[in-house]
Amino acid sequence: MQKKQAQERIAKLKQEIWRLNRAYFIEDKSPVSEDVRDALKQELIALEKEHPDLTTPDSPTQRVGAPLDGRLPKVRHLTPKESLQDCFLLSELEDWVEQMERALGEKKAMEYLCELKIDGLNISLLYRKQKEDTYRFMRALTRGNGIEGEDVTHTVRTIESVPLSFVLTKRKHAPEFLEISGEVYLPKAALNKLNAKLSKEEQFANPRNAAAGSVRQLDPKIAASRELQMFCYGLNREAADALEIATQEELMLFLRDTAGVPVNREMRLIKDVKEAQVRLESFRKKRDALPYDIDGLVLKVNDRKTQRDLGSTAKAPRWARAYKFPAEQKTAQVLDIRLQVGRTGAITPVAILSPTQLAGTTVTRATLHNADEIERLDVRIGDTVILQKAGDIIPEVVEVMENLRPKSAKPFRFPARCPACSTELVRPEGEAVHRCPNRSCAGARQERIEHLVSRYAFNIEGLGKETIEELIAQGLIVDAADIFALSPEDFATLPLFKEKKIENVTEAIENAKHVPLERFLFALGIRHVGRETAEILARRIAWPSAKRMVKRAISHGPQSSLFGEEERSLTLHAIAPSAIAETLVKLSQEELSAIDGIGPVVAESLMTWMEEKSHHALLQKMEDAGVLATLPEGSHAPQTLTGKTFVLTGTLPTLSREEAKALIKDHGGRVSSSVSKQTDYVLCGTDPGSKAQKAEELGVPVIEEEGFLRLLGR
Repeated sequence: MQKKQAQERIAKLKQEIWRLNRAYFIEDKSPVSEDVRDALKQELIALEKEHPDLTTPDSPTQRVGAPLDGRLPKVRHLTPKESLQDCFLLSELEDWVEQMERALGEKKAMEYLCELKIDGLNISLLYRKQKEDTYRFMRALTRGNGIEGEDVTHTVRTIESVPLSFVLTKRKHAPEFLEISGEVYLPKAALNKLNAKLSKEEQFANPRNAAAGSVRQLDPKIAASRELQMFCYGLNREAADALEIATQEELMLFLRDTAGVPVNREMRLIKDVKEAQVRLESFRKKRDALPYDIDGLVLKVNDRKTQRDLGSTAKAPRWARAYKFPAEQKTAQVLDIRLQVGRTGAITPVAILSPTQLAGTTVTRATLHNADEIERLDVRIGDTVILQKAGDIIPEVVEVMENLRPKSAKPFRFPARCPACSTELVRPEGEAVHRCPNRSCAGARQERIEHLVSRYAFNIEGLGKETIEELIAQGLIVDAADIFALSPEDFATLPLFKEKKIENVTEAIENAKHVPLERFLFALGIRHVGRETAEILARRIAWPSAKRMVKRAISHGPQSSLFGEEERSLTLHAIAPSAIAETLVKLSQEELSAIDGIGPVVAESLMTWMEEKSHHALLQKMEDAGVLATLPEGSHAPQTLTGKTFVLTGTLPTLSREEAKALIKDHGGRVSSSVSKQTDYVLCGTDPGSKAQKAEELGVPVIEEEGFLRLLGR
């Protein structure tokens, strides 16, 4: 980025970060997530590092927190409050260790105290020595700008876990003041109770906002009614030195056992930052089950002498790091907007983005869904956008940061023609999606073939996007069924396909010819027939069953060239593609709609697909190549769970999760991933997550494996 562009971008970033900081720290509002604020700050840090002469004293990177609003009295901290530098990757932690080793001038084995990073409001508690070694609580301050904070003594005094005094005995050099740092938070259950009493407009978005708003109340009675709690984790250096505390672990034990302040029990001493990665992943999986919000871990060098040797920068200690969960939201710049053709002809606009780390992966593309969504968001090329992963899988744009929009950005006009075949696009009445009506559209054909070979369909390894493009370009395949007729000689004409690779891909195609019926139906790419719907169709329709003898080659691996390949005969309960077509054609739309979990939309889509003659030809071509669909074993199980929705949590005594899901589906039930009022049962094993708790809150029956088997009549 040229200096003039960098200067403009820095100015915009500084202005936006200060605006968001004031909203977050002072007004207790969250216009955007903390991930977004972090992302903007990291971008500003990178630009200032690249152009150090553009760094100014008023930059958000040079000061902690945000200006105070003056509503509450401002008081100077006993010692300045530092912030923690964030890490999101293990490699960043490893770089931190190397930086410390360089600063110390030696490689030394270091222990680290690993704590949970509580997502609450940072508070400092000041205790002053009285007579007879008694320390009395004097005041509580917010972090503020790090030098001075707001006096919130009146509300923090209402937190029952915060002692108003304690006795410190048998200490030679008892300091006059003890300043204890910690995090005030609101438990998740308390937030739910609080929000239930508020109007929709007044409700708090998250426990952190609720805690901050409660602590800053002028009336302590309001704060006292909100069940605030606190975890403490720090002590001012002068006091720790006077008390001859040698390690961070010893400091935490002093806080817990002597001062009697609340300390989180999940702290652990670790010997390597790789252990922190294991703990982070463990808590990522169970963070929803915790009664409070966390946003990662905090690592501190355990030895306090080493802490003193390392010291601090102007903003943060060199001996500590916050190790945060992969961001759920991040910012990126839109480099381009392109149209993508789906297997059913649906046109999806896609934002091409500057590479951005999101939830542990590098994101360069994000869906914009449709023309209406582009217009609603007003996304433009050059914009800075907020990204999140929908269901932690697909990146999507959720907001445009208009304050960072370049002057040259122009509104995006949705094209009138298909990007793959130039056919004029249509938008069916009542739909949000534009479609290409050309049944021979090259883009849609490519997508249909890629879908057929994908993991949850025929799962044919070795047939990636580029290989399929080359097969089409050479005229070796016209439709998805042609995949099954490809020979080793066909692959030999492709670039980079040598003997071993050809052997592997032809073997993968041969093995894929006998596929479970639900995967076969999903592979056809029928609109509205996803994996779950395909499974319902496979299990609820009375398919004609036939025993078929097939031969399958058994490879001896590297020794196959010496011993050859053995052929084994297998008996399958299978159905031919033409019989699938015949069965579906005989069913009326009303009969299909009556199947629990199907409904009229899916039924109509199936009927429309079967009316197309080319689809019958496709199925016949697959049959001619030897493709068969195997029938699910539980197709004829009694449908004792019809209409019932189950959610699974924890580890069951004898059944695996997949076995339990299969039993539910075999007996007519559905499996959902989240608990709601529509859930009929939560099947619970040992070490359940937050789903069991939510079920109890909603009054949903929670059953164990024994009760589940009784429902099945076992």
